[in-house]
Amino acid sequence: MLKSLGNIFRIPDLTKKVLFTLFIVFVHRFGCHVPVPFVDAEALTTFWARSMGGQSMFNFIDMFSGRAFRQMTVFALGVMPYITASIIIQLLMVVWPYLEKIAKEGEIGQKKINQYTRYATVAITAFQSMGISLFMLRMNLTTIAEHKFLFIFTTMISMTTGTTLIMWLGEKISEKGIGNGISIIIAVGIMASYPMDLGITYSMVKQGNLSKIWVLVVLALFVILSVVIIMLNQGARKIPIQHAKRVVGRRVVSGSTTYLPLKVNQAGVIPVIFSSAILSFPGLILSLFGVGGTGVFTTLSNLFQINSDHSLYSLLGLESGGMFYLLRSVNIYIVLYTVLTIFFCYFYTAITFNPVDTAENLKKYGAFIPGRRPGKPTSDYIDFVLTRITLVGAAFLVAIAVLPMILNISYRVPWTLTDLIGGVGLIIVVDVFLDTIKQVESHLLMRHYEGFTIRTGARGRRW
Repeated sequence: MLKSLGNIFRIPDLTKKVLFTLFIVFVHRFGCHVPVPFVDAEALTTFWARSMGGQSMFNFIDMFSGRAFRQMTVFALGVMPYITASIIIQLLMVVWPYLEKIAKEGEIGQKKINQYTRYATVAITAFQSMGISLFMLRMNLTTIAEHKFLFIFTTMISMTTGTTLIMWLGEKISEKGIGNGISIIIAVGIMASYPMDLGITYSMVKQGNLSKIWVLVVLALFVILSVVIIMLNQGARKIPIQHAKRVVGRRVVSGSTTYLPLKVNQAGVIPVIFSSAILSFPGLILSLFGVGGTGVFTTLSNLFQINSDHSLYSLLGLESGGMFYLLRSVNIYIVLYTVLTIFFCYFYTAITFNPVDTAENLKKYGAFIPGRRPGKPTSDYIDFVLTRITLVGAAFLVAIAVLPMILNISYRVPWTLTDLIGGVGLIIVVDVFLDTIKQVESHLLMRHYEGFTIRTGARGRRW
């Protein structure tokens, strides 16, 4: 492994890509500490300490921004507007024939789609930054509350410029660096909070507020879940494809056997992001109406909180511990989160992979699945296999996402510790790490250097 890492710096082109990527990451981390003008830092710190315990919409945005949202910097919104715009454009490509036609135009069409995504990102960022500025005015988190228009305008310009710069930095990494730029920026932002979380955990253990056994449990789960995520991302069902003999020019190309890989987790981390975002809005909106009160809005807001008091444990009036504590996690939020994640796994898979088009392409190129007739029987078989493996992928995805919530709600393990082992963060970090390693290894193998994988020949020798 160390030898393979050393080989990176023996290839000038690869060295430049790695150093360029590290430089862009440094620029992004620097921007995460440049505050938006006229924000009251002390009031903002007090607000987070008082109101943002657990996981909320704000914590969700804060994670994707690399903890820049917590400090209200120019990079506060991070890449969330870009992700939202990309998802919206992908959905429109399915229902809007105009965009679908552009997407099929090859490289030129992809450039147009990317341009539309950039425009949508700017519009979404401007709208969200305006909402954030109004929220900060309402919570008295600004030093110029008497100049509302100036504060709103300044916040919109700062955050919109910051998100646009992040989008540009991500594209530069993809173009001149190594790996997917936007994904690397998200992963680095998530990992940037690990030292702070570990420091807080260490202090809690030292003060006797947290048992050491939970630290060992979380570290063990971190390793186990990382392996599970790797298996989930790499797992695929290979459907054998037989190619018939065909004439190409004056040559007769003999038939061959290939495979159609259907990924177990075709939707990636998108279902978890969708579920978290959708379920965060009701609680956030209801809490704004019920600020400082104990009325119906406050009660409804509590129902949509991740650590809601209205759970199966409280409904049954249990006082027992041990395994019965798991019933604390059976609340409306967790149930809806599970249902929505499974739904979006199927929904996103359906809009990104079309069995009918796949069957038609196989028929067009003279390929077929052994034992299945071309056309509708082939598409029905692919859809049947895809439906079964998607259920397996959705079940594992839900388990990984819900586990940290269960530890926090049922056994009161602090979020600073459970954030290390699950949810969106760990899935993204592992996925980005795997993708970057693959790209580095492809550069090494292309220049006859040994990659990260140990390969053995027929006599057990490394090659």
